[in-house]
Amino acid sequence: MNPLELVVVVLAIPVTFLLLVAPHEGGHFLLAKLFKVRVIEYSIFLGNKLWSTVRGGTVYSLRTIPLGGYVRLGGMEPGDYEDPQGFHRKAAYKRVLILLAGPAANFLVAALIMVGISLSQVNDDPGKIVAVTVPSPAYAAGLRPNDSIRQVDGEPITRPDDIRRLESAHPERPLEFTIRHPDGRLATVSIRPQYDSTYKAYLIGIQTAPVITPLQAVWAGARWPFELAGYIGVGLYQLATGQIPGGFFGASGLTGPIGIGYVTVESAIAGPLAWLGIVATLSVALGLANLLPIPSLDGARMVVVLLEKVLGHPFNREREMQVQRAGLFALFMLVAVISFLDVQRIVTGQFPGFK
Repeated sequence: MNPLELVVVVLAIPVTFLLLVAPHEGGHFLLAKLFKVRVIEYSIFLGNKLWSTVRGGTVYSLRTIPLGGYVRLGGMEPGDYEDPQGFHRKAAYKRVLILLAGPAANFLVAALIMVGISLSQVNDDPGKIVAVTVPSPAYAAGLRPNDSIRQVDGEPITRPDDIRRLESAHPERPLEFTIRHPDGRLATVSIRPQYDSTYKAYLIGIQTAPVITPLQAVWAGARWPFELAGYIGVGLYQLATGQIPGGFFGASGLTGPIGIGYVTVESAIAGPLAWLGIVATLSVALGLANLLPIPSLDGARMVVVLLEKVLGHPFNREREMQVQRAGLFALFMLVAVISFLDVQRIVTGQFPGFK
């Protein structure tokens, strides 16, 4: 491992968790401040304090363990339930919005990352080559990635499917390709398409970039988190119904902090775009997980708020806190089990890893 890769490995995990945790807790924080809820502490990460400061009655802290974070709101701890600026004294819709703001921030971060990635792929050249099969007629003729096919047999390339159409239309003879190289030089080469049994067509062996406008890139990035959330939902259903071998605890089942760290390091070594894609994926997964009605998660707290509204009276805060603590303990136990399985999968080579 060279020095650059070592730096990437050291920084990848804390920076990734920072991009996951800070926006999530920041969403809760901003809505709490907006609705005049007293914010006791806004903490990035867990464990002992590395740094802290007090501004406007709120403690801002950075801690040692990069595996989480929290926002402490007034009125949510024993002896503090009747705080006039506390969480439970606010209207139900405000409490729901404060709780929803964390997952919403994760979806927003994922959308912004994917918009940026999509904008990096903007392309108005229908003949731009992004991959050349080795061996292939195109490779033998000297075509390489980033070359651009301008004409085929004198016909200009104006749409992405023009090249495939012309390849298939003349399978028995060579075609004259006018190529523009990255340095601007133009060249004309003769290439005879060969039959490809996989695609059942005559091809020269290239892959061209799709034409993507800036507007299409922004729209694709903006809708991506919601599409991914749908895929995650389908995957969870398949795990629960046994459609995926091993279920939740199998090789393709739930992943904990160790598995996330493993994938994060792999993607960071693969390159910035791969790493950002994983961060966006994890951000959606974190936001979606927090919407589940499991005690100690945002989803369960939203259920409590809605039930109180329907029933017309608040729950016993001490009992609610006991349930939340029990849920948090159970969640930590589940994370410990999954982390053990992550180690086992990695050691035995069963972990799916970064794809």
